[in-house]
Amino acid sequence: MYDKFGEVALKTKERMEVGVVTAPDERHAEEVKQFLGHKPGNYKWHIERCVTEVLDALETRFYVGKLDGHVITNIMTVEYEGVGILGHVFTLPEQRRKGACKGVMAYQMEDFRQRGGRALYLGTGYNSHPYYIYHSFGFESVFSESGFMKYHVHADFEERYFAPTSAHPKSVEWHDWPKVTALSGIVGWDALRSLAWNVYGPTNLEGGFLSFKHTLETENRYDDAKLLISSEGTIVGWATVNRDTRWRPATAVLDLFFHPNFSDSVPALLLAVQFPDAKVQCYVDSGAEQKASVLEASGFTCEGRLKNQFEYGGQDYDVLVFARE
Repeated sequence: MYDKFGEVALKTKERMEVGVVTAPDERHAEEVKQFLGHKPGNYKWHIERCVTEVLDALETRFYVGKLDGHVITNIMTVEYEGVGILGHVFTLPEQRRKGACKGVMAYQMEDFRQRGGRALYLGTGYNSHPYYIYHSFGFESVFSESGFMKYHVHADFEERYFAPTSAHPKSVEWHDWPKVTALSGIVGWDALRSLAWNVYGPTNLEGGFLSFKHTLETENRYDDAKLLISSEGTIVGWATVNRDTRWRPATAVLDLFFHPNFSDSVPALLLAVQFPDAKVQCYVDSGAEQKASVLEASGFTCEGRLKNQFEYGGQDYDVLVFARE
């Protein structure tokens, strides 16, 4: 479905139509796919699928600007329950420096707020020209000097969103994408968050989760993967198990990350994971005392310590190796 919002006067005095394509939409599918056909790998996989099929409850919108009926600029959002990722910001090279992107973004941000949106996340180059465009619309760095940016409609979003409540495990679905990114963006918690996803500290999982979802659907690399969801619908933890084929026979690696307010629910998450008939190891940074305690309570034993194993944020970390047979 395509909805027209209005028109914007560009710097060239041209009148640009602004509207939104809500996926799936067979009528506009080819136009969207062609306009964003330069997107690589899994990004293209998502685009080509979402314009023609429903992906669980994930909401994908393409905010576009048109001249003479042809799309010249685009901003995509993927959302669920008011939490979203903003990406695929692209203007045709010959149409740049006219204010087209900013014209579309003004409508997109207002539409997000009017629909009850709560938080948006994006990734860009820190201190770049796009960084300051996003900043002008209320985005700010998730942490100092970072191009991973957030926009919260209310300043106390994280405090309310991650407020303690009960939680239970669930399988991975498409609409978890933006909510997992909100979880991965929390600051001041574990440094080592996922070896499989190469996540250290607050990280934009726009691409990481998409690669993970593609792998789940097309490969057998993961033995299992579960998320922890609160009674309010917030994704508050993840647990993935995949084989470490560097060893023979292969061991399995458990990647575990959770919000500190939900540590009491993590044992249930681990019970829901189907561990393989192999040795399972979990690598825990030396500052993650709460994670270490949860693992010990769940039958894992610390079998070693790797000194100064990695550096993050100017600090060296040891890594504790927890295992279960």
